[in-house]
Amino acid sequence: MIIKVPGKKPEVCHSFTELIDLYPTIAELAGLPVSEHIQGKSLVKTLDDPKHEVRDMAFSVTQGGRSFLLRTDKWAYIQYDEDAGAGIELFDMENDPEQFTNLADNPDYTQTVTNFKDKLKKKLKEVRTNDLGFTYGE
Repeated sequence: MIIKVPGKKPEVCHSFTELIDLYPTIAELAGLPVSEHIQGKSLVKTLDDPKHEVRDMAFSVTQGGRSFLLRTDKWAYIQYDEDAGAGIELFDMENDPEQFTNLADNPDYTQTVTNFKDKLKKKLKEVRTNDLGFTYGE
């Protein structure tokens, strides 16, 4: 993602961000209030301190809501369907950044897969929590 702000010098920040972070970032830069109910996080601090960490991982979901990604510095975890019935992929991003070797079925990584399943379940609950009275699929 590239953000250009007048008066700020170019920097490279390696913190994870999500598209949902754009609204609170732009609102803060424009001096507008941001609702406490917004799930995104402002990226403004990274403009002055590129080492500032906004998130410890990135979350992504496909438009149809059938595949999910959790990305950390070390891992890329992809799960197809909420029950993982259509498959799982796990890639070591330090040793396999081009994602050639899926480690999800390797018994040495069972605990890592279990941890990511738990993280995804928690993340889905977090993003589905709202004050609008809507209930989203589980």
